[in-house]
Amino acid sequence: MLKNLYPDSLEASGRYLRMILKEISELKLPYTPIVYSVWYEYASGQNQELNKEIQAARKKKEAIDYQQVLEWFRHHVADKKLLNTEAQTEKAGSLLDGMTSSLVEAGDHMGRRGEQLKTHIENLNNAPGGQDIKDICRDIVVQTQEIIDGNTDLKNNIHTTICELDALKLELKNLREEAKTDMLTGLLNRRGFEDAIAPPMAEAQEEIAPLTLIIADIDRFKRINDNYGHLTGDNVLKLISKLLQKHIKGKDIAGRFGGEEFIMVLPETKLDGGFALAEQIRASLEKMTWQSKSSGKDMGTITISLGVAQFMPGEDLDALIARADKALYAAKENGRNRTGTHNGKEVIFP
Repeated sequence: MLKNLYPDSLEASGRYLRMILKEISELKLPYTPIVYSVWYEYASGQNQELNKEIQAARKKKEAIDYQQVLEWFRHHVADKKLLNTEAQTEKAGSLLDGMTSSLVEAGDHMGRRGEQLKTHIENLNNAPGGQDIKDICRDIVVQTQEIIDGNTDLKNNIHTTICELDALKLELKNLREEAKTDMLTGLLNRRGFEDAIAPPMAEAQEEIAPLTLIIADIDRFKRINDNYGHLTGDNVLKLISKLLQKHIKGKDIAGRFGGEEFIMVLPETKLDGGFALAEQIRASLEKMTWQSKSSGKDMGTITISLGVAQFMPGEDLDALIARADKALYAAKENGRNRTGTHNGKEVIFP
């Protein structure tokens, strides 16, 4: 079913390729899959909302940089997976409706046949002669065979529908997972993160267990893109994502919150435990050496700043994120490459 997302012919896709490469070159954008997919949607004309935004930006002569393309990708391309998921869900609903209708129709049909058999049996008991008995018996056999044939057809239809539903269920599962995953880093995206945090947030709100949140932001990430290119910047994001995954454990959740910002939730963890983990991540990254794959140049040290906050009774997710965000920006303002914590009243640096 995913093959129907881009049904273009070899000739058409080749034409789009030439057009896309020319435009990416003119705009001085990196040749990444994200940029290509946005421009493929634009060149093929199949994404009207995206086309309107690109045309409006060109008409106003606005600069189209990689960050803008990322925003278009998130809003107009990645969300197509959700639309496809909805379409498959509708198809599954239609299949189930069809199965239900078939069962109802079969039930009505069998009910009518049953009444006819009942009538035949009554007639058989009252049959005056041999020929009448033969005729009634023949009708009973015919009616019984029709019921058997009808049940066989129903069984085959149900088996076919179940096979289709199983295939749909698997594809829906894959689509849902993809729709909640950041394509570049493999971490949860914002939508996936918000879904994953719901259960531990509910436990924290009911005061069953503590919960601590960490927000991390790469220091001076724009310089990395400007000095070494967006492909190198993407590699940095991927490697830092692996570093986060290496440090979290158990019920911990990590996601990419947008751009060069990451978010982690630590269920059953208090503020001091969150601070300790944040410092482990920060110190591990600070010790790493970096080299650009494309140029071989030494990139020096890459650092991150982090903000930590523990859930407080009565607050929602947005309030918790806002406090962690304040701690993060306080860390940025106080020299970067450090971890700030918000204790519910103010930001401190333990």
